[in-house]
Parts: sequence; C-alpha cells; structure tokens
Amino acid sequence: MAITRIPLMFFSLAQAQAMGVRFHAIGVRIIPFYPNVRYDLKNLGVDFPAEDYCSAAFLSGAIWGAIIAAFLGIFLTAAPSIPFALKLVLPFLAGFLALLVATIFFLMYPRMMGKTIGSTIDKELIFAMRDMLIQISSGIPLFTVIENLGSANYGYVSMEFQRVATNVKGGSALLNEIELMAIRTQSEYLKKISWQLVTAIRSGADLTSTLKSIVKILVDYQFAISKSFNAELNFIILIFMLVSAVLPTIGTTVLVIFSVFGMFGVSSEVLLGVVVVSFLVQAGIVAYVYTKRPNFFS
Repeated sequence: MAITRIPLMFFSLAQAQAMGVRFHAIGVRIIPFYPNVRYDLKNLGVDFPAEDYCSAAFLSGAIWGAIIAAFLGIFLTAAPSIPFALKLVLPFLAGFLALLVATIFFLMYPRMMGKTIGSTIDKELIFAMRDMLIQISSGIPLFTVIENLGSANYGYVSMEFQRVATNVKGGSALLNEIELMAIRTQSEYLKKISWQLVTAIRSGADLTSTLKSIVKILVDYQFAISKSFNAELNFIILIFMLVSAVLPTIGTTVLVIFSVFGMFGVSSEVLLGVVVVSFLVQAGIVAYVYTKRPNFFS
C-alpha cells in the first residue's frame, strides 16, 4: 500500500528519506504544526521518520514558491506602468503564498490518500468477505484464508491481508496483526470487520455465522449508499433542468424586455455569454454527479 511519490512534489519518498539527515532540523520545526502526518504516513506504509517527509515537503514548496515568484517578477518587469515597489513586493508575497499552500498540500496529502484508499477498500471488501465466508465454511484455517486473500486480486484489501500474513510469518500473533490492521486502516467497515473477527476468535464463536452477518452488513451498506445517491440525484436533475433550459430562456426573455426600454442591449456577445455560462454550470453539475455516484463494480 506504500506510495512512492506525492503529486507535484519534486522529491520522491526515497529521495526524501535520503536527504532527511541533512535537512532533518527543518522537519523537526514543521511537524509540531501538523503532528498527525506521523500516523497518516504509517497508514500508507511509509517507514521513514515523518520529519524527513516534512523537510521534503517544505523544500518542494520552496521550489514552487521560487518558480512562481520568478514568473511573476518577469511578467511585472514587462509592465512599465506598475510601480517599482510593487514589482518587488508582489513576487515575494506570491512566492510566500505558494510556499505555504504547497507545503500544506504536501502535509495533508497522505491523509487525503488514506481516505481515498479507505473508500476503495469499502468497495472491494464485500467480495473479499464472501470469499472468506466460502473458504471458512469449507473448513480452511483462518490463517490460510488470510494468505489466500492476500494473494487474490482484491486491490487494497488484498494488500492489507498480505501485510497481516507476512507479519504473522515473521513471528507476530495473528490476533495482534488483525488488531493492528483495524487501527491503521482508513476504512470504517474494515475496522468493524477486524474487531468482529478478533472478538469472535477470542470468544470461540462460530466464524461462519460472524462472516454471514458481516456480508449482510456490507450488502446493506451498498444499498444504503445507492438509495442516498438516488434521492440526491432527483434534486440534482431538477437543478440541471433549471440551469440548462429554464434560467437561460427566462434570462434571455428578461434581457429582451429590458432592451425595449433601453435599459440593456441584447447583443450577440451577451447571448454567447449566457450560452457559455450555462454550459460551464452544466458541465460542473455533470462532473459533480460523476464524482458522487456509487461505483461498486469497476
């Protein structure tokens, strides 16, 4: 599950680890402002100290700040009407703002990535749990089932189980590794399933019954997500119809009426502006629906 590079960062994670000794002091001063980055990196499988990552994040942000300040300075130099003081101050302020925004983005990206992985795990989990239920019902030992799921093609779910199996082979207790999986994962349902498995094993309960209840919970979860999206989609369709048909028509009619009284002139540029704005809003609504739609089977 480990990532190798953060988008827009000039250093890979391997390079950040290598340069951490030289710039470790920078990371030590940054990490108190966002200490959660330690846990976010661990959840993604990043093993080196978080201070080294903070150093790489700050240096990448500084490079972005320098690039933006340089481009803005070159642009302002070509504008003779701008005072010389502004030509000095504006690039500095823009560079500092770019440094701040880029560093915050790099620090928060592991958490955003963890949430994305968590939602992906929730989508893939039901198939893995059905597979586990079939294998447990066939009498296969739990550890062997976990190994099989780790070598299967269930995406991040398989990576989590493979990590558990590898650590158990290295000498860790199976229950402890399942508990650690529940702690580190960003998936709400994998947390619940892990704790349910631990409770069932310790209490001696039947794993088959436990897994059947887990599969039912996951199926109900997918139905709930679909119903919630359908209810939201009805309202979105209404807004889309207003933006695509009603508002442009009424707006154009109002403009024509006002033009009769000499208040506004209706030109081809105005009509083109109405069409362009309507198109952009419609494209935004379509993009929002695409990102919010349940995607259980891709």
